[in-house]
Amino acid sequence: MAIKSRAAVIVEKEHVEVRELDMAEPGPGQVLVRQKACALCTLEQRFFTGVFPKYPGCWGHEVSGVVEAIGPGTITPLKVGDHVARGGGSACDQCYDCAMGYDSMCWIEKERLARQQVGGRADGITGIFGMSQYASVDPHNLVKMADHVPFVEAALVEPIACAVNAVDKLEVELGQTVVIIGAGAMGLANVLVCKARGAFVVVSDLDAQRRERALKAGAHAALDPSAGDIAEQLNAINDGRLADAVIVAIGVKPANDDALKLVASCGKVMLFASAHPGVPISIDPNIVHRSGIWITGSTSKNRKSLMRASLLISRGIIDVKPMIEEAMPIDQAQQAFERAVQPDTYRIVITM
Repeated sequence: MAIKSRAAVIVEKEHVEVRELDMAEPGPGQVLVRQKACALCTLEQRFFTGVFPKYPGCWGHEVSGVVEAIGPGTITPLKVGDHVARGGGSACDQCYDCAMGYDSMCWIEKERLARQQVGGRADGITGIFGMSQYASVDPHNLVKMADHVPFVEAALVEPIACAVNAVDKLEVELGQTVVIIGAGAMGLANVLVCKARGAFVVVSDLDAQRRERALKAGAHAALDPSAGDIAEQLNAINDGRLADAVIVAIGVKPANDDALKLVASCGKVMLFASAHPGVPISIDPNIVHRSGIWITGSTSKNRKSLMRASLLISRGIIDVKPMIEEAMPIDQAQQAFERAVQPDTYRIVITM
């Protein structure tokens, strides 16, 4: 028997409709979630703006809700009534990448998602259905949340997990200096995680209001790229030293250029944000050879980082409220997307 579910569907470029969909009951190996909140990440925004023109689609991967039912034969520690956050992707737990902890690189899961998004529904809608009141999902993709955490905040477990994954890869240590370039929502996610890691956190952004927001969220200091030599600014507040790590949380060439100016010898540069369009990084290989800097990247998260992100939020170790601009009901999904794509807007969350 189909489950009736209201959902926000992107039907064409810059056009969202709220429709009633028939959603399947949970099958073997699945959990039915009554989804309560879905944050509009840049992925959903790119479907909306036509960067990824795949219509009609119901997306959404930063999601929270309540376990409504457990499919037959499903083995999971979750129980009906548990508050959960949804991570956006599963993994096979069988391939080499999964065994090494690189869940986001799981080729079997990528193939499964590709087949799922080809279609097959009678209504022709593709997607992962995070913007729907109900969805049956793999419990591997869920983590339990404390009941006291508002659903709007619990929906941000996934982006925090992405920041945890990146900071883990950088191996940030107590007292080290980390510069985060870009003080948007994901820049703030990295601020929160790096501060919890015990780093001296410096944010760099052209916008004074964003710098101020990052400082209120917990950054220790801020740099203004328009106010003169960016490396000299950092030296002045960091005992004459550059950064042990630089996280580039905005995908533009000036940010990449600044990262190379700010990283110390033997330091690390994390290309955290995707770039649309992608612009090559120009660097003399001898600079890398002689300085010993690392240039790396991170995408998505693994099961371990998702679990730890849920604990960071559930236990009040970090407060994600600075990342949230506004919560809007699903009936206002069109307006929510129009607000979300504005360059000065932080996370817009749809409630369902």
